[in-house]
Amino acid sequence: MTASAEDSEEVPRKRLKFRCYKPHDEHLQGKQLAQVEATSIDNTVTDILNQASSQSADIDLNTLAPRKANWDLKRDVEKKTSEAGKKNKTSDG
Repeated sequence: MTASAEDSEEVPRKRLKFRCYKPHDEHLQGKQLAQVEATSIDNTVTDILNQASSQSADIDLNTLAPRKANWDLKRDVEKKTSEAGKKNKTSDG
């Protein structure tokens, strides 16, 4: 490749953005982004909490009780045991 071919294929340079850092150099101070003020979310949080508290009265506490540790094992094995029970009754007969 020649020197002119390399010049024509310039890689675009990334622009510097200083969000939190205040540069000391005067050239770089123009690239500092403006400070952004945080918005207040107090009203939003209050609305969400009020909605949640009104819905909490509708929840039945019995449905929130934790299940036993082996509830899924009993559910899965129940089909097999019922079939085995039927076969045992017919073989005894």
